[in-house]
Amino acid sequence: MTSKGRRSFLKFASAASTGAILTSAKFATAQSNPVNDSATSLQSVENLFDLVPDRRGTNSIKWDFSYHDPVPAEITHDFGASPISGPLPMSVSDMEFKTAPEIISALKERAQHGVYGYTKPTEDYYQAISRWVVQQYSWRVEEDWMLFTPGVMPAISMAIQAHTQPGDKIIIQPPVFYPFASVVENNDRVLLRSSLVLENDEYVMDFDDLEAKAADSRTKMIILCSPHNPVGRVWSQKELARLGEICEAHDLIIVSDEIHCDLVYSWAKFTTFGVVEDRFLDRLIVCNSPSKSFNLPGLKTATTIIPNPELRDGVNIVLRNFEQLFSVNVFGTLALQTAYEKGEPWLNQLKSYLETNYLYTESYIDEHIPSLRLHKSEGLYLVWIDCRKLGLDEDELRSLFVDKAKVYPTQGIIYGAEGAGFVRLNIACAREVLEEALTRISVATSRV
Repeated sequence: MTSKGRRSFLKFASAASTGAILTSAKFATAQSNPVNDSATSLQSVENLFDLVPDRRGTNSIKWDFSYHDPVPAEITHDFGASPISGPLPMSVSDMEFKTAPEIISALKERAQHGVYGYTKPTEDYYQAISRWVVQQYSWRVEEDWMLFTPGVMPAISMAIQAHTQPGDKIIIQPPVFYPFASVVENNDRVLLRSSLVLENDEYVMDFDDLEAKAADSRTKMIILCSPHNPVGRVWSQKELARLGEICEAHDLIIVSDEIHCDLVYSWAKFTTFGVVEDRFLDRLIVCNSPSKSFNLPGLKTATTIIPNPELRDGVNIVLRNFEQLFSVNVFGTLALQTAYEKGEPWLNQLKSYLETNYLYTESYIDEHIPSLRLHKSEGLYLVWIDCRKLGLDEDELRSLFVDKAKVYPTQGIIYGAEGAGFVRLNIACAREVLEEALTRISVATSRV
């Protein structure tokens, strides 16, 4: 893809920035009844997911910007009084839900202190992470394995800088989260694409191709997306073990991005790479954060787990070089600790709501949009839709969603050539918003 074309697709991925005012009764309720700081029953928490908060004017990338370009005022204001008006952004992977009430309450209390000086994580912070990982995923993580990082992608970039050299080769598995490609190339490393294969309606790893690429003496690392964004695969222990064997045989470092691990549907089971086999721990770097599961990406807080002290020291040196060891985000660390200590009931309600949204989307597309096909997902709040039956090129596909349906997904081509003809749709929103979006898509596709 040309640089001009890539910029066009990137802009489309964020074109949801032409935000819409949502003025339903539920929107009014969301504005007039803020979260009760003291206590919120599970039923009221569940009802929170039906509200439509107004994110305009909050500097939201999804609603207020097209990356660096401010949205014209006539687009972001005054769409009229219909329940859901204007373009619907369903691209950027954050949620249209308020976070857990316990997190909001903790942040409010801390904000009222008024002094936001330099801060370091406490032992309680690391213990909260350790308890969460062992309770959720049966992996016992030592406190000294963990590093604070200001996000998963910065952690991956630091791992690349610490443990590879310019000209070294790094494997990714497209179609995959597009910053994986850019973080490799921006660090002057060589990108190796080992494409996933679609077999019997399921994406699988091409182990023969992985083996061949790993055997290259300049190949030093693989970046794994687990669960996989955008296709929604939750890798089995058997698949991860085979990948580990290949990396062990050819001495590759495994960087496992597990940021979506808390959001897996009931018909799947997530396995962290940390429990696959102990012998793989010496080459493992796991990157995680509650930013997806608790809707906290703006707080820029993540955890990088590195059991091998030599690998950990290498990343620590890069953190030091970027002056990232002295202090952390005062609100991000508090939000993470509160999420892991008090947020599980809210998360369970969220997962239930997302699962019903997914099943609704699947049913609606099957019944009303025969020209589209929803790829079966095992996790994430991002659905992968096959639009190839429409017979449109990428510009025409973009126009169908953006100009005709007024729904802004992410165009699949930005995840690699393997994503051509697909779109990724974010369904982490109130049901009435999802219903409106799918109705618009149905009308638009019926006229192709």
